[in-house]
Amino acid sequence: MGWVLVVEESVGSGQNIRWGVGRVQGTYEEPERAREEGLRLAREYEPRHPWSQEGRRIYRLSEDVHLVNVQGATSSFHFRVSVAERVE
Repeated sequence: MGWVLVVEESVGSGQNIRWGVGRVQGTYEEPERAREEGLRLAREYEPRHPWSQEGRRIYRLSEDVHLVNVQGATSSFHFRVSVAERVE
């Protein structure tokens, strides 16, 4: 079925904020191409939180996963970009 990029992040707001899938995008035939796009997405994705981004740090956890810490004006949040094979 192909390879996709999955972004996990804080979704919702206030007391209803939770960790969840924020986006699934792309269909790539080769995992290498998905990995290239995954790193690009880690650099460029605009997460829902924080609303005023002041900086970001990207950490490679594995060949297929990047953890991104985003510093906002008053707090920091993180999101994760993973390369996943769609099986169904």
